[in-house]
Amino acid sequence: MHRTRPHTAQRSAAPRGLAALVPLLLLLALASGCALQPVEVVRPDSFRNYAIYLRDEMVRRNILDAEGNYMEAAIRDNRDYRPASYGEELYHRLSTRFRSAEARNGLAGETFADSAAPDDNVRIGKVGFALGQGMDVISVSLTAITDWNGDGVNDWLVTCTVTPLFGTGPREYYMAVENVAPTGVLKPTLLAIRDCANNECTVLVGKARTKALGFDPDRSTDKAPSNFVESQPGQQIVAPPNSPAPAGAPGAGGPRVQEQPLSK
Repeated sequence: MHRTRPHTAQRSAAPRGLAALVPLLLLLALASGCALQPVEVVRPDSFRNYAIYLRDEMVRRNILDAEGNYMEAAIRDNRDYRPASYGEELYHRLSTRFRSAEARNGLAGETFADSAAPDDNVRIGKVGFALGQGMDVISVSLTAITDWNGDGVNDWLVTCTVTPLFGTGPREYYMAVENVAPTGVLKPTLLAIRDCANNECTVLVGKARTKALGFDPDRSTDKAPSNFVESQPGQQIVAPPNSPAPAGAPGAGGPRVQEQPLSK
């Protein structure tokens, strides 16, 4: 069993009296068989969005408790696949079918590397990559590692942010890549989409994702999400987009692929 310690994903400070009760609450959770899944948070800013917009689902999966707390993994599971660069893995192996009808129909490359044009600017870091493609800047990063599907094997939570160079945006895709193996295409399950425009953000889950994309994203994977909680599809959440364009916008010079640290 992982040794873990409590954290609050939304970074809200708890009163000192309540903090003293945390060990007792953890013991009660263990005794009742409701212990939280350990989480290795890679990008705290992105994981906070999961904790806000997918809170009901993450509570149901024992990744968060009812107060929004999670258990940080104190040791790494050596059974996990641990590549030298998650950015390289995501760029070369992550399927784009969660957002691309062309990829679903065989009209575009299966992965981001396959679909990149020779003049597209790509910057790859340790935990993600940024791709300047057409009029968009696409940023993909590993958000967290946890046992999302409860099968005893850790999975990857991955965030893809598409920021138009002009117009409204950005759009964020929240995904889970289950049972990551060293080879093969990584086929993500699209958990939710977050669209931001005019200082408001709309979070889409369940069937609302299909309406936004123009196709059913679950059909591009081997299986549809099991028992996913469709809580308020299309819920309006008023929040400033405040998501600056990631590094990697098309540039005039330099090599097409550059190494750039993206870790926290």
